[in-house]
Amino acid sequence: MDDSDTVSIDPETGKHSPIKKIALLQIIRGEDIGREFDIGPGINIIGRQEGCQIQIANKSVSRRHAQIVCNPSDPEDRRYVLYDLESTNGTRVNNEPTKRCPLRHGDRIHLGRIVCKFMEVDSLERAFMNDLKKLIEYDKQTDLLQLKPFYSRLEKELAVAENHRLPLSVLMMDLDGLKQINDAHGHLTGTEFIQKVAALIREQVSPSGAAALYGGDEFAAYLPEVPKDTAQVKAEQLRKLVGEISFADKGISERITISIGIAEFPSDAPEMMALVGNADKALYVAKSEGKNRVVVYDSSMGEKAK
Repeated sequence: MDDSDTVSIDPETGKHSPIKKIALLQIIRGEDIGREFDIGPGINIIGRQEGCQIQIANKSVSRRHAQIVCNPSDPEDRRYVLYDLESTNGTRVNNEPTKRCPLRHGDRIHLGRIVCKFMEVDSLERAFMNDLKKLIEYDKQTDLLQLKPFYSRLEKELAVAENHRLPLSVLMMDLDGLKQINDAHGHLTGTEFIQKVAALIREQVSPSGAAALYGGDEFAAYLPEVPKDTAQVKAEQLRKLVGEISFADKGISERITISIGIAEFPSDAPEMMALVGNADKALYVAKSEGKNRVVVYDSSMGEKAK
């Protein structure tokens, strides 16, 4: 056993034993930077198409670009082998073009414009990487996604919805009355309101959807496989729950409400930013018509939102 081996010490016997390592790919350049993919025994297909064990939704990556074959019983230098699958843009390992290459910890794999790092890590290292990723992707105060990773996940969900001809609803949300809370009781109290609303939003979109902090008191969310009439029901539930938030025990009598706009893929827009924009137009109508309401997008809203 050399110095690079990872070992644990049995507290009773004092003996050293190897710690099991996990093989994974981590994207280090391109969309979804930081995203990780586990590499299991057998064949792991890397490609753009749905169904690949390592799916990378980038147009420079072929539908079936490469594969990593893992045979745990092989010697370490042949345990993981990368094969190019006649990809359009080729596969490189450490910047060298390759058709077949055994992989070692730290190797960099170029798949079109995407660069991944091959790693073998133990459970402690993996936990650290997961914690670091959460710090990068999530807002600390609300535990909601930051906007960039939210859009990245939404784009993938829209690709699935398009492939399977499924609906997907986007919700844009804005709190009503938070400024008055901040002015009367301070920003710390306002932050507490935001945190309680964020928790309610997470509950409403779980387990398949996701939500993000869009601005200071604005939120965005998506619901896969959910048409806008069903999304409207969930949004109404959320609106009522937000209106019930109270800090009366702290001597605060004011309440906040929430306005919500909804748009559906693909009927309201076939592309991500247009879909988000249409949900935002519905939100604008909700705010302009008195706040504390849910509005579903329709094509007549373009002029109202100007």
